[in-house]
Amino acid sequence: MNTELETIENYLNGGLSAGEKARFETALRTDPAVADALSFYVLAKHTAKVGAHARRKAELDALRRNAVPLPMVDLPTPTRVRPLWSAPMRWAAAASVVLLLGIGGYFLRGTTNSPDAAQLADAYVTRNFDQLSTNMGGGSVDSLTQGIGLYNDKKFAEAEVVFQDVLTQHPDNDRALKLAGIVALRQKKYDIAIDRFHRLSQRNDLFSNPGSFLEAIALLQRNRPIDKEQANRLLEEVINKNLE
Repeated sequence: MNTELETIENYLNGGLSAGEKARFETALRTDPAVADALSFYVLAKHTAKVGAHARRKAELDALRRNAVPLPMVDLPTPTRVRPLWSAPMRWAAAASVVLLLGIGGYFLRGTTNSPDAAQLADAYVTRNFDQLSTNMGGGSVDSLTQGIGLYNDKKFAEAEVVFQDVLTQHPDNDRALKLAGIVALRQKKYDIAIDRFHRLSQRNDLFSNPGSFLEAIALLQRNRPIDKEQANRLLEEVINKNLE
């Protein structure tokens, strides 16, 4: 099945009718070519956005360096209007759909010449968790910054001790729990990572909670017979509940 870019664009922007949307999503679940087309489209859009952002930042930095101070003037306070469904949220939802239909459906069926789900999870962890930002520590606990430094130096065992110490002293610290899960994942301690991410997913007091998604990634990496089914269920939950 060949999918035109216009159809994909209308799907992502909510421009399809209910019937058209249902047919398109059925095709996503049954036709690897459609899943590939949507995945490529979302990735291309994201890459273009990142490139444009980098160019704008470079231009602003250049302007800042050569800026001439301007006189201060009083400006009216702008009124903030929060859209019900912003473009970034639409793209985030689309990325979630690609993840579910890619890893959770298309790739889990073992399609010929497709990467194994465990390999995709490994690639995701390597790409996204090779280095951690110090912002992940939140600045509230100095020990987390120390642990992140050890992690980035590939001293995973030492970093885990630091994160675990923070959890012992501050059991409610969600950042420490997330970091402890990530460092366990990097050491291939999948049972421990899954337990920590599951505990994180049960927190109902967080504005943003990646626990279920990270638990699914850990399950795919562990790759036991029932892990793919459980991972798929968690990914569906991420999408249905609009989780991080």
